[in-house]
Amino acid sequence: MRRSELQIFDVDFTLVGCSTVRAFIFRGLREGLIGPSIGFYTPLLFLRHGLRKAPGRKDERAYPFLRGVPKASLDALAEELFREVFGPRINREVAARIDEARRAGGRAIIASSSFGTILAPLARHLGIEEVVASELEFAEGLATGRLAGEPAFGEGKRSRVLDRLKALGAEPGDCAFYSDSHRDLPLLRAVGRAVAVHPDRRLRRIARASGWEIIAADGGRKEGAHA
Repeated sequence: MRRSELQIFDVDFTLVGCSTVRAFIFRGLREGLIGPSIGFYTPLLFLRHGLRKAPGRKDERAYPFLRGVPKASLDALAEELFREVFGPRINREVAARIDEARRAGGRAIIASSSFGTILAPLARHLGIEEVVASELEFAEGLATGRLAGEPAFGEGKRSRVLDRLKALGAEPGDCAFYSDSHRDLPLLRAVGRAVAVHPDRRLRRIARASGWEIIAADGGRKEGAHA
């Protein structure tokens, strides 16, 4: 790790060993925040987030099962999920990289296709102030059932992170990005150092061919030129 390097971290199956959106939906259903109408949208939603596939049409950016849910209730659900689900599943190896960067005077950014509302407690716990995520739209404290702005999927994640880096006065070549998925290749290829964390098959193949560092699922085994 370079001393001044800015560290960027994907979340699902990279920083946390689960799908944050799936956990959010199942807990929301259990607690009655999300109604049974979600059953119609669940297959598409899980496919979209599981594949990091960017919504294309405007209607694909809609989450009608969240319409009218108070932001305060979603924030409370996020806190509960962090305590019971996300916190215990933090990847220790990746978290250690964040601590190392902070001790060296560096900065860290979370970049995830998940909802920013869900990730806020995790970011606070890790001391990360910068979060690039898909943001739910709220009006008068209630979710509208739509996203606010561009979702952080694939090319969208890349463009939004690069915009944030520019605002911070950071060069992509001075940054590292950690991810588990080949869907994040646009951003992995845009930074100076790419790190594959428990990568899917395609990303592992590309990482090996490119000489990128690979961190195994348990954090114990590393491969690549930067290991």
